[in-house]
Amino acid sequence: MDTVEGRETASAGQGRRFPNLREAIIACLGSLPCVVSDTHPHMSFFGNRDINKLTVHTALVQVAAGLSSVFLAPFLLRAGLSPAQIFLVFAATLVLRFFLRLAVPDVVRRVGFRNAFVLGALLTATRFPVLGAFQTSPVWLFVYIAAEATSGTLYWTCYHAFFAALGDPQARGAQVSARGLLSTVAAVAAPAIGGVLLVSAGPWLSFGAAALVSVVAIVPLLSLHEPAVPPAPPMRAFEAVREGVLLFATDGFISSISVFVWDIISFMSFGERYDVFGGVLALASLAGALGGMALGRFIDAGHGAHAVRINAAVLTAVLLLKAACVASPQAVAVATIAANLFGGFYMPVLMTAIYNDAKAAACTLRFQIMAEAGWDVGGTVACACVAAAWWIGVPPVAILLFALLGVLPQAWLAARRYRAHAVAEGAPV
Repeated sequence: MDTVEGRETASAGQGRRFPNLREAIIACLGSLPCVVSDTHPHMSFFGNRDINKLTVHTALVQVAAGLSSVFLAPFLLRAGLSPAQIFLVFAATLVLRFFLRLAVPDVVRRVGFRNAFVLGALLTATRFPVLGAFQTSPVWLFVYIAAEATSGTLYWTCYHAFFAALGDPQARGAQVSARGLLSTVAAVAAPAIGGVLLVSAGPWLSFGAAALVSVVAIVPLLSLHEPAVPPAPPMRAFEAVREGVLLFATDGFISSISVFVWDIISFMSFGERYDVFGGVLALASLAGALGGMALGRFIDAGHGAHAVRINAAVLTAVLLLKAACVASPQAVAVATIAANLFGGFYMPVLMTAIYNDAKAAACTLRFQIMAEAGWDVGGTVACACVAAAWWIGVPPVAILLFALLGVLPQAWLAARRYRAHAVAEGAPV
């Protein structure tokens, strides 16, 4: 069991000198707990080398996403698809992912856990050139759906399983928050660059650069410690963590609506200009870089249930703010920046509970397969509802607020998971 041993503090106002980059980063992040790692005994938070490598990998993946994936809905819109058709594409991708997940254990058994992770990361790089080719023929859209589903099935299942297995439960909130912070800082300019490249050079250069960065992002994965994958346990062995699967399904529902519907609303508001859309996203990323650090430490201090309530209130306020700010491009930009400023609360609250469930499960990989399948179900339901609503003419603002339907179930499930973890650790509830 990991133990909290102490905290490092640093203040810029004290004029302290930093002898190395590690100490400077700690000072920028503020007080972070020092923990003993399961895989790296006697090492502090930044001494968990596997988490460091995953964070570097994530940062590079975020750079690639800023050059490509953040423009997915706008790109399909400009290519001639209606919003309803776009969400049908997303739904088809998630349905295909759901069924492909059945093959993940066999792939891992045949090639190894880390090699399967690397293969999934390599396959993600193929999505971007395929998406760029969509402008030449509609057939490429079906190829993109297959590429997105195949790569996402293997990559995200392995990614979350590795992060859960190699991370430290009692520093989980800080690790998830730091991952978000450092990857956001690394990728802050990527959407602005991607937007300019799409306008000036077209999708081939921007999406090609994203593919190249995705390949480079594989390097930190090559030396990761490989968690053991036990033989398949009976399904009843996962009974204690089944609510974690339902919790991830709520994320699929909320995120599929709040992210993609808002992308389409804001892109239309900006006159369907990639450069403006990317520039606003870059500013929003900068604003959100520090959003979740304090809450991550708050979770690790044993206040997970309180953090859940804070997150639910913030998420509700952000959705209502977005709905109130669709009247002008300026208001949309302000709402996007504000949403990212407070959006850093969301991932530490959600993923700390999910990762701790995964690590406590009889098999981390198989739990994550079930959790990702739950995400697919939640996302498919959301995308189908959005497509139907947009097709019959429901106003986009009203469609955006569909996401509110997932907030209370998510908060209820997350609070139950944090209480269950506290009971398991013998902590006061």
